[in-house]
Formats: sequence, structure tokens, C-alpha cells
Amino acid sequence: MKFDNLPIYLLTEEKKEGALNFPVIKINFLTPEISFEGVDFLLFTSKNGVRAIDKITSEWKNIPSLAIGKATANEIKQRGGMVEYIAKNAYGDEFAKEIAKKYQNRTFLFLRAKKIVSNIKEIFENSSNTLIEKIVYETVCNKPNTHIKKPAFVIFSSPSTVECFLRVENPENVIPIAIGKKTRDSLIEHKITSYLMPTKPSINECIKLAKSVKFK
Repeated sequence: MKFDNLPIYLLTEEKKEGALNFPVIKINFLTPEISFEGVDFLLFTSKNGVRAIDKITSEWKNIPSLAIGKATANEIKQRGGMVEYIAKNAYGDEFAKEIAKKYQNRTFLFLRAKKIVSNIKEIFENSSNTLIEKIVYETVCNKPNTHIKKPAFVIFSSPSTVECFLRVENPENVIPIAIGKKTRDSLIEHKITSYLMPTKPSINECIKLAKSVKFK
């Protein structure tokens, strides 16, 4: 079996140089009623939250936003929003702790997915700040009309991608790359204990890591 120049698969529809798409998840954007009354800041933990609110209203652009990482911050800027703060640590729980330390007695509107793995709400409850949550999108499993070419690197960018991938593919002859701790834990829960993980949780870092692997 040859291990040179293995393909690198991304399990979403997002286009990234150096990676092929095998979208086992898709995003459904929702249209809840949104009120910005009394809101000091918007809170985003993914680019999809930004995309979702931008489909609902343009009013969000008038309120400063806090972003979990550079990619989310760039999405906010590209859509005309204002970036107030970018997390130093791109994990939901750590992001919430940073906010609790930096701000007091402020109201945050968290534009989030239907299913999340962080404890942001609980962390806010133990601070002087107020968190309002609005579910603006959901992640659902998708069945691609092809199969991946193995052996291959597969980038798991969320616990949802782990679950949905395993519904359509066998993990044999796959080198998993977990974007971060929660995704790594999901792999382990599914008895996938051999994996790679970048030092910084981003898709680009996952791709760099895959390209840096040397096989003997």
C-alpha cells in the first residue's frame, strides 16, 4: 500500500486549497425572530453563525461582535460587521472565560447552532454578564454520492463530522485529523484512538499537518 501524496478530505462543503470535499454534513439556516434590544455585543463561535444572521437581517452589523477565531472574525468583517474582540484560545469554554474576565455587567447575544458541545451558558451564569441565546442554524448529516479514495487523511472539524462520517464510511485505512479537543474526544468515544491533532484548532492547520507527515 502506497502512502505518498495521500488525498486530504474535508467533511464539509467549504473549499480549501489542498483538500478535497466529502461533505458528510450540511448546514440548514434557520429564521428565528431576533431582537437586538439591550444587546451590547454579539457572540459568534463559528462562521455559520455569521452567515445565518446575515440571511435574517442586516441590523447585526451595527453591534460589535466577538469572534472565537480569525476565520470567524474575517467572516464578520467581509460581511460588514464590527469585530470587537477575537478569542486568544479558540475553544468555546475558554472563550467564555475570557469574556467573563474582560467584561462585566454586559449583555451578549449568542447566535449559535442547535447543538453545541461547549459550556458557554454555564460559564456565563457564573459571571456578571447576561447571555441571550438564539439558534440560527443546525448541522445535519448528509450522504455524499461518492466514496473517499483510501488510504487518505480525513479532517474531522467537529464532533458532528465524526458521527456523520461513520454513518457512510468505514474508518479503516483513514488517518484522522481532529481539529480540536472536543472532536478528538468524539473520535475516542467511537473507539478511534489513533489520530493527529494540530497545535492550533483551524482547518488550515489541519491541512498543514497532513502535508507535513512523512512516511517511512
